[in-house]
Amino acid sequence: MAAIDRIVVINDYATPKGGASFLAAQSVRGYRALGYAVSYLTGQSPDPELAELGVETQGVGSEGLLQVSALKGFRQGLHNRDAERMIRDWIKTNDTPGTVYHLHNWGQILSPAVYKALRPVEARMIATCHDFFGVCPNGGFLNFPKTEPCTLRPLSAGCLVSQCDRRSSVHKYWRVARQLHMRRLARFARNGATFSFIHERMKDRYLETGFPARDLVTIPNPVDPWSSKRIEAEKGAGFLFVGRLAKDKGADVALEATKRAGVGIIMVGTGPDAEMLARDYPNATFVGWQAREQIIDFARQARALIMSSRVVEPFGLVVLEAAMSGLPVVSAERAFLTADVVRLGFGAGFRLHDMDDFEATLRRLETGDAEVAAMSRAGFESASQLCHSMDSWIAAHIGVFSRKLGALAAARHRAEASIDVADPSIL
Repeated sequence: MAAIDRIVVINDYATPKGGASFLAAQSVRGYRALGYAVSYLTGQSPDPELAELGVETQGVGSEGLLQVSALKGFRQGLHNRDAERMIRDWIKTNDTPGTVYHLHNWGQILSPAVYKALRPVEARMIATCHDFFGVCPNGGFLNFPKTEPCTLRPLSAGCLVSQCDRRSSVHKYWRVARQLHMRRLARFARNGATFSFIHERMKDRYLETGFPARDLVTIPNPVDPWSSKRIEAEKGAGFLFVGRLAKDKGADVALEATKRAGVGIIMVGTGPDAEMLARDYPNATFVGWQAREQIIDFARQARALIMSSRVVEPFGLVVLEAAMSGLPVVSAERAFLTADVVRLGFGAGFRLHDMDDFEATLRRLETGDAEVAAMSRAGFESASQLCHSMDSWIAAHIGVFSRKLGALAAARHRAEASIDVADPSIL
């Protein structure tokens, strides 16, 4: 196994603000736990907690696109020269043949400029695709105003005229410009990085668009269940929603279905629609954002989790956190995990536009103790096969890094051998 000198983790945010930044932070901790030297390059200011772990950190000192002025956001999102300079200078000063790089999200602060800065070391890099921004301008294969899946080929004529952006047509054209700029800088067909995907169907979706990168792997996310003891869901009542309270996540869908079915629901999370939804659905219980150790208290009260996202969910962490704890899942068909939920028997799928079927499913699960118990046991026993543990997730990345370093070392050895043979002094 080729020796790794240092692992450099690169991500927009220094502290967790969502699934991708949480996993970036977890990767840092996982690499450090194995004794590797780790550096963290971020679009924000360095996080002191990482320094306490012995992690060398550098930051651009900015914030996400919605937290800065419109003009700065326009420039920063398209090409952040400060981010390019920070990464380029770090590489120039610190890089070694055994230094490897793990790129997470770049869309909020770092921008496509990261691909330009990382060109000298891309042969030693893994780029984790947490979303679809690598191929889709709006990152979700969704027409947000219509809340309909988009089947258009990215950057085709149809895509260019489609008003799919959640904000405005002007923003859509800016996203298209950024996508074109990103493609030019990343040079995917020649890029030496390994691009990893969190579900096999996500990788397939990239390939369907013509994504030309050569080295693709699937590394599912790591998942820790909420509970190590099975939740006896058959003894619960009502349902649970955990996520952002917004239209794209389908919070209103879950609320409407439970209202029609006459069953209760606990809404865990915050978001732009929180006040409106609380006003329109007084029968639901809204508890706001909750830490993991608090979510389990609400999960133990429910019969199933509802995951009703309108967007294409490439993974859906909450689905497996619930199922591995013994809480069945009712999942929208647009989530890639829904087929696995049904196949392994730990929940049910539903079509977003078939509210009658969704309502009937909820009514059946509210009273069907035997079915809910069977789903609960199936999830507790088998859902873990769909994901990594933290240890195996870190090991999977270390394996890719070692493979890449080994290939580079072999190439250098062949080149040196070729030079020796060609040297007339040895003939």
